[in-house]
Amino acid sequence: MRRWNLQPALGPWIAAALLALALSGAALAATRLVRAFSGLPESWRIDGEIAVWLIACILLLAVTGWLAYRLAGVLTLSYELDRNGLYIRWLGNRAVVPLDQITTINIGAPGARLPWPFLQGIGSYWGMGRTADGRPLYLFATRRLSRCLVVYTASSAYAISPRDQDAFVQDLEQRRSLGATTSLLAQIEPGRAFSYAFWGDQFVSRVLMLALLLNLALLAYLCTRYPSLAPSLPMQFDFMGSAVGFRPKWQIFFLPFAGLGLLLLNAALGIWLYHREKTGARLLQLSSLLVQLLFGIACVTIASGQALS
Repeated sequence: MRRWNLQPALGPWIAAALLALALSGAALAATRLVRAFSGLPESWRIDGEIAVWLIACILLLAVTGWLAYRLAGVLTLSYELDRNGLYIRWLGNRAVVPLDQITTINIGAPGARLPWPFLQGIGSYWGMGRTADGRPLYLFATRRLSRCLVVYTASSAYAISPRDQDAFVQDLEQRRSLGATTSLLAQIEPGRAFSYAFWGDQFVSRVLMLALLLNLALLAYLCTRYPSLAPSLPMQFDFMGSAVGFRPKWQIFFLPFAGLGLLLLNAALGIWLYHREKTGARLLQLSSLLVQLLFGIACVTIASGQALS
């Protein structure tokens, strides 16, 4: 088996530069939040500006994680050839392309549609697009599509960018002419480290995204309303709904942070459960969404009823 490295490109440098910027931004936001929440809770100065810093910090951390993933992906991307197949490896994943199923090899794919085109080239060209005739087009390249080798089979296409394209094609054709010794199945074998099956489930990803957005919206609402809240808020009620206990107003933030903690816990449990019971894993994420709604209603009710005139 022979290993082929990538063509050098700006993608990894772009990802590294953006990663540094995102980390710097997250650190700046975190520093601002630490200052705001220093001292006793009664002295905290929470307002709309803090809401902006809080949401910015969370979003920048998410962007940082995505950029780190893109950079790690391109740094581990490589191509391998033997008599039976072309193997594309990245981050513990492997795409298998049987040589006996390859029909043509071209430069570029005119008319192809790429996913998230404005984000392509960060780290590498990635994801699944469509060729002009509708076949899935898998992107594993450091160069733009018009300069890539595109390997076609009857059902799909693969965009790659080995360092020496002419030598790569020559090596591939020589191996094809020898004939396969083992029959392979064209497939993408996901690694276990990132739980792709769980995150790739559209129901799961959409529910989690909606739950996170609701949680962030609740935090922003509470930060904005905080200066006008009474020093003590009713947070204990009897079975008739009458207030029987008051707590300092800063404790109202326990609800959204508890909701965020439950969201993360259910996501972790869902990852563990998904391969055993998909329905159970999905119901866990749905329960996270319902909790955000219930906590949101409770916080809005308390804050609206106790704001000072």
